[in-house]
This record gives sequence, structure tokens and C-alpha cells, in this order.
Amino acid sequence: MNQVADDVLEFWPDDKQGPLWSGGRPADLYALGLPARLVHRLESWNAEYREDRLPIDGRGDPDYVATGTALLRDVTEALGDRYRIIVNEPWWNATPAP
Repeated sequence: MNQVADDVLEFWPDDKQGPLWSGGRPADLYALGLPARLVHRLESWNAEYREDRLPIDGRGDPDYVATGTALLRDVTEALGDRYRIIVNEPWWNATPAP
């Protein structure tokens, strides 16, 4: 089980890992206290990751990004003030990390 460093999580999907990271390592989604249904949704969505789905060098996959944005909102709501979630990409429609 991975521990969460400093109660800060980063949201970023990746091939077979993520989409929540702590201290540069994948966070244990079950240890965060998220509802099991939300964990399943996160794992299913992340399993569909391909770099070309993100709008890094083009449009990406709008449906994939929209689902990720909704999941980020749901995770943020479920975790409340227990964790600070940061993003470094503008397409997640969230406040970027300082």
C-alpha cells in the first residue's frame, strides 16, 4: 500500500497507473477512503489511457477528457478537505497547482 505524502495528490492518468499520484508514485485509491464505485470508475477510465487521448499536441479525445474532468470533480468532492488535489494541465478545468 502506498502512503499519501503531505495530503497532496496530483491528478494525471498514465499507462496502467494513476490517475492519482502522491510524491511521484501512484496513490493507493482504496487507501484514500474513496467509495468503491468511484475507485472502479477511476480504474476503468485510467485503463483506457493513451497519450493521444490528451490534448497535448492537438485536440485529443474530448469524451475522454470530459470523463476525466467529471471524475476529478467527483474525487475532489469525495475527498473533501482531507487532501489537496493539484493539476498541472489546463484541460481538466480545475485550478492549476501554484
